[in-house]
Amino acid sequence: MAGNGGLGNSSDRERMILLYHGVSRIFEGYIAGIVLGILLAIVLVAIILSSDDNVNVLIHNFGIFFITVGILGLPFTFFFMYGGFTYLARADKGRYGIGVLGAIGLLALGLVLISEGVYLVITRVSYSIFLIMSVITIIAGFVFELLMYIVLYRLGDDFSVSYLTAGVIVSLFATVLLAVPVINIVGDVIGLIAFVLILVGLNEVKKSIERTISH
Repeated sequence: MAGNGGLGNSSDRERMILLYHGVSRIFEGYIAGIVLGILLAIVLVAIILSSDDNVNVLIHNFGIFFITVGILGLPFTFFFMYGGFTYLARADKGRYGIGVLGAIGLLALGLVLISEGVYLVITRVSYSIFLIMSVITIIAGFVFELLMYIVLYRLGDDFSVSYLTAGVIVSLFATVLLAVPVINIVGDVIGLIAFVLILVGLNEVKKSIERTISH
C-alpha cells in the first residue's frame, strides 16, 4: 500500500479514511496508556509496600491489583484498541483483521483478570498456584498483544515508516528481556524506547495518510 500517492477513486479514499480513524484511535490509546500506566504503577508500588513481606497479604493485595487492572483496562481496551483495530480491519480485513482478534483477546483477558483477582481476595492460595496463574495470564496477554503488534508492523511496512516497524521489533525484544530476572531492568529501559518509537511511528503513519487524503 502506498502511503504517499493520490487516491484513484472513492473506495480508495474511504479505505484511507478508515485507516486514518483507526491509526488515530490507536495513537490516542498509546497517549492515554501513559496516564493509565503511571496510575497502575503507583497502585502496584503501594501494594508491594503494604504487604510487609507477608506472602499471603501480598497475594491478597495482588488480587486487588488484578481487579483494578481489569476494571480500568476493559473500557480502555474496548475504546482505543478494539475500536482502532476495527477501523483498520474495515479498511483491509486480510491485512489488518488479526489485530481485532488480539483486542478481543485482551478484553476477554480483562474479564479473566477480574475473576482471578476476586478468587485471590476471597480464597487463600499457595504462592506456587499464584505464580502459575500469573504466568499463564502473562503468556496469554503476550500472545494477544503479538497479534496487534503484527498489524502495527504491517502498518509501518505499508507506509514505509521505519520508526513503527523498529518499535515493534524492539518492543518484542524488550519483552524477552523482562522475563529474565537479572536483566529485566534493561528490558524496562528498552521497552520505554520501543514505546516512544511506536508512538512516533503511529504519528508518522497518521501524517502520511493525511497527506494522501488531501491529494
